[in-house]
Amino acid sequence: MDKRLLILSCADRKRDSGGLLPALDRYDGQAYRVIRNFLRDYQWPEDVSIAVLSAEYGLFGILKGIRQYDKRMDRATATARAAECSTILSKWAASHRSVHVALGKDYLPAVQPGLEMIPLESQLFTGGIGQKLHQIKSFLSENLSPRRVNVQVESGTGHFSYFLPDWDDLLDPKFDFNGDSFSGASRSERQDKHCSVLMHPNRMSDGILVSLAQQGVQKGPLRQPGGTEPSALSRPPLRKHYGLSSDQYLFGDCGAFTYVNEKTPTISVDQAVALYETYGFDLGASVDHIPVTVVRNGDDRRELSVEERQDRVNLTRENARLFIESAKQRKVGFTPVGTIQALSPEQYAQFVRDYYEFGYRHLAIGGLVPQSDVEVGKTIRAVMKVAEELHERPWIHLFGIYRPRLQELFRHLKVDSFDSASYFRKAWLRSDQNYLASNGQWYAAVRVPMTSDGRTRRRLEMMDVDIDELRVLEREVLKLLAQYDNNQATVGEVLEAVLEYDSHLARSSETESMRAKYRRTLEDRPWLSCHCTFCVNLGIHMLIFRGANRNKRRGAHNTLMLYGNLTQGMQDNCAQPT
Repeated sequence: MDKRLLILSCADRKRDSGGLLPALDRYDGQAYRVIRNFLRDYQWPEDVSIAVLSAEYGLFGILKGIRQYDKRMDRATATARAAECSTILSKWAASHRSVHVALGKDYLPAVQPGLEMIPLESQLFTGGIGQKLHQIKSFLSENLSPRRVNVQVESGTGHFSYFLPDWDDLLDPKFDFNGDSFSGASRSERQDKHCSVLMHPNRMSDGILVSLAQQGVQKGPLRQPGGTEPSALSRPPLRKHYGLSSDQYLFGDCGAFTYVNEKTPTISVDQAVALYETYGFDLGASVDHIPVTVVRNGDDRRELSVEERQDRVNLTRENARLFIESAKQRKVGFTPVGTIQALSPEQYAQFVRDYYEFGYRHLAIGGLVPQSDVEVGKTIRAVMKVAEELHERPWIHLFGIYRPRLQELFRHLKVDSFDSASYFRKAWLRSDQNYLASNGQWYAAVRVPMTSDGRTRRRLEMMDVDIDELRVLEREVLKLLAQYDNNQATVGEVLEAVLEYDSHLARSSETESMRAKYRRTLEDRPWLSCHCTFCVNLGIHMLIFRGANRNKRRGAHNTLMLYGNLTQGMQDNCAQPT
């Protein structure tokens, strides 16, 4: 879709905060307030791009993260930037149909030459500040944008919600499983989709948990955009990206595991608030720091003292206080969630009271992942006891755990929600529990490693294996598996071919141990008993351990099975994840 491009002047008034903030949040002039107010009520218009012109950064997209600075634009500076701006405008012209300019007279020399060069309709907003603000409002509202989806979260309803943590789980929707090839060379060519979108119409969660850590690792829809790329000019439609319906939640957290070895969090309170608001989250968790017992720096490891761990707990509590204050001051559209870290059940319980006094009505309990079931049980009992005593019982989320053996307890105590990727990741992290069948039984996926995989090839080259000969065996195994799915090959034929291929891949000690597991998978044909989108369309490919397009689809299937158990109110009777 060709878009309309709006170019704004930077603003003298800025939020005084360290680190990077999206320009939309850093600048606090009236034009930026108009845009933020609009986005509080409406979704980002699909046909709108917004850019900023500043003396410090030049011409760039409004979602680019920028630091605090103090540099004013004058005509000489603007003129010096004209060539640079012309190049950028020429680049943007290919994806836009018009340019709308809301710049002061000192800014115009930077873009005037470029506007005269590009073959786009241009409009200059004129008049006083009031008239320009009216023109900006009209620009945003020209094509009616849908209202912003704002999912309300209620506690104590008895509904146990499940969130699927996302880490860029994109798949090729047209992957050729028979030819074992992608539909395009790059993600953009393939138009990769999130697994939850491709699973439609099956629903596999109550919402998606998205980590702000994507900003730091440059992976996922929240990756930090460069100055002039399309993702810096318009907000990605995250709800559409994840295939969320109007009653599913978009939940953001700060990604504490990614900086667990650092002395302090790598994201600030102001950054977290800005990003949750800028990208339209329903829920946003405060910035925490996990009080782990050991930190690592490369191969070095160091135990933290009790005092150091308590410092992390105290920092998490203080960040939570500042987080909700900032959220209230900015009148954000998302619901603040206070993340609690503590060193004992009693401390967790006390912090429930403290956070309630801060103003939180939505809490997330962190630090549970390394705890045993017994320890988790003690902590949650203490937390929920206090929660029930408060005037308005807060919504309670458990970060990063499922714990099958504790499901009955969680339901009895009326825990509201949890997130876990354990069933998703079991698709490729276990040798015997990769596929959860509709009868509640786990099955091993049949491993057919790719000779084209870089790590596999390097290992084979070190073993002096004839890769061309092995590739022939690889194709034969895949062919036999497909034939078996069509009743054109026997279990014995397939099993021997798989184990023969497997024996060449430096896993001979495991080869025979997998024989019985593979035989059970092939004989039971569990994919035939499942009616999910993936199993119906892909058949035996769901039970082939090979590459992300098969493995992540199997992980999505496992998640769907887990969600089905939860929504039916049953205690999961499957083997416990490890």
